[in-house]
Amino acid sequence: MRLRKFLKGVDPILLLTLLLIQLIGLIGVFSATYKGGISPLFVKQVLYMLFGWLVLFALSLRNFRSIYDLATVIYMLNLFFLVLVPLFGKTVYGAKRWLDLGPLSLQPSEFMKFSLLLFATYVLGHIKRSVSKESFILILAFAMPALLTLKQPDLGTAISYGIILMALLFFKGVRLRFFFIIGATFGVLSPLLWHFLKDYQKERILAVIDPYADYSGSGYQLIQSIIAVGSGGVSGKGFLRGTQAHLLFLPEKHTDFIFSVIAEEWGFLLSAFLVSLYFLFIYRLTLYGVRLYDGTQRLFLGGAVSLFLFQVFVNLMMTMGLMPVVGIPLPFVSFGGSSILTFSLMLGVCFSIVREYRLKDIHFEEKI
Repeated sequence: MRLRKFLKGVDPILLLTLLLIQLIGLIGVFSATYKGGISPLFVKQVLYMLFGWLVLFALSLRNFRSIYDLATVIYMLNLFFLVLVPLFGKTVYGAKRWLDLGPLSLQPSEFMKFSLLLFATYVLGHIKRSVSKESFILILAFAMPALLTLKQPDLGTAISYGIILMALLFFKGVRLRFFFIIGATFGVLSPLLWHFLKDYQKERILAVIDPYADYSGSGYQLIQSIIAVGSGGVSGKGFLRGTQAHLLFLPEKHTDFIFSVIAEEWGFLLSAFLVSLYFLFIYRLTLYGVRLYDGTQRLFLGGAVSLFLFQVFVNLMMTMGLMPVVGIPLPFVSFGGSSILTFSLMLGVCFSIVREYRLKDIHFEEKI
């Protein structure tokens, strides 16, 4: 009965596009983790995706307002887990970002993307004046997790919090001059901010300009990723035949650099198809956002689409050597349970909004 209710209101194009993205992701993770047989990491990825679909399915059947009303509780719970990370977190590659829960490791900073998006949508829905108690709460709500995340350190995730805030303010109708002022201020302060970056972060930024200046150090990942993407040609080297991945030249091949594995083994054709799927998915959600009647729903959908687009853009640019390595996963393609579940939560709410719209508007197919 619930499945019939889900299918009645679901957008088949969104559903099929998401399934195809995940299928390509599973092919990439299988190859990136293959060592003569099915890797336990691949099995975990399959389980993460199945659980993600259960989460997406459950949330899509709920009324948006029932989720919206829980925004404060969800945010405070996530903030509590984020505070626990520096106290009890697990350190991996010098970064303390994960809470070890036996067989599972959770990354609260990743889940905070969803919590912040929902909570900020809730707060903005109650702001009547620019200077108010709600405005202060909004700033504080972003500042606390951003500082905790920077401490881990995780600059990429902290930046994504800023993207969420800027996107929500834009869709709320804040004047463009505000964003120009923010951009100009950031430009003026950038020399000062440079001194607050850690040495490895500075090296990663400089590596984009000239990766060969430190071939075996900060430029190594970018160089190997560029080689992998470029060597794939039009149709690729073939499944499980990528030399950069299988000869262990490419670090983090199953996480942040999974697109490099796909591009090397399947070439331009599948890579372009994957990028097209992402933009079809984003375009389809954007069309709904434009036509929504409820301003709060439109705000959440706009924020979700902006974050989704940001992560896809940054990850693809990073793997092609056009942006610094910042640890931004490719949604539903990179290995990682926290990322998959975060976007499953986000899209579950988006699908709930879409379902409500489609069930209310009998002419949606003519408009969409």
